[in-house]
Amino acid sequence: MKKKSIGVIGAGKHFMEKIFPVMSNSNFYRINGILRKNNKPFKNIPIFKENEFFQQPFDFVYICCPNNFHEKYILKSLNSNFHVICEKPFIIKNKNLNKILKLAYYKNKLIFECFMYTYHPVFDYLKKIIQSKRYGKINYVISNFRYPSLKKTDNRYKTNEGKGFFNDAASYLVSLESYLFNSSKINFKKIIKKIKKKIDLRGYIFLEKDKKSRHYFWGEGQNYSNNIEIFFDDATIHIDKFFSKAKSDPIYLKIYSQNIKIIKFKPVDQFKLMFDKIKKNYQKKQFKMLNYNLIKNQMNLFSKLNK
Repeated sequence: MKKKSIGVIGAGKHFMEKIFPVMSNSNFYRINGILRKNNKPFKNIPIFKENEFFQQPFDFVYICCPNNFHEKYILKSLNSNFHVICEKPFIIKNKNLNKILKLAYYKNKLIFECFMYTYHPVFDYLKKIIQSKRYGKINYVISNFRYPSLKKTDNRYKTNEGKGFFNDAASYLVSLESYLFNSSKINFKKIIKKIKKKIDLRGYIFLEKDKKSRHYFWGEGQNYSNNIEIFFDDATIHIDKFFSKAKSDPIYLKIYSQNIKIIKFKPVDQFKLMFDKIKKNYQKKQFKMLNYNLIKNQMNLFSKLNK
């Protein structure tokens, strides 16, 4: 089978550590070009300037540049007839979201926002528990994605590039409402607190509807915490390393009821699982429509909370 060509925009640390190994060992994807200012540390992969890049016959483009440039490159990619795989958040403001959705539909192209945690088996297992209602209704949820301060050269500290840590950390927490709870259209009472210094650094989101609440804590300059805890009528479920997981680490789902039950999930590469999912389904209309709706719901909620 002939491999599908993929162009990469923003081949930085995240790409090198998480994505490049998956692409390099894939029997489906082949990196045929990189949009980058210099050619280090890549060998045997063409480096293109912007105008040259969008003239290439790529099948896919993978966008992992700073957040502020996502929208520009998504539109240019669709107009160049590339399927689009984009790191979160898909775009920062949803002003032109409908334009993007209509263009993707017209071009018959996949647009895909990367929330790789949703492709880990523990996510599917938890979603089935919620849907089955075996432990009753959900009363409240506490979830964290917090970490210590980064180097000040990181693009997330730059107002003209990453534009803050809400875009980075809180986007994972907001995605729970679309991906896990299917409640992106529910009109929650909301309280949002942000600590800012030119950009959003850290804060929390409180959502409440009919005595059901979510408590989300996010941002930098804090103790590392990456988890979710769901309080049902008849049990509590806790998962550590829920959003970001090393591919060598097992994950433990703990159920606290009359007895404590611990379910171990063996180590997997959630990045590979995500790209395998795209490989199997990218041509299917149903998969494209599913991702149009996921992006629409996520971005509408994300925009509503990111004020």
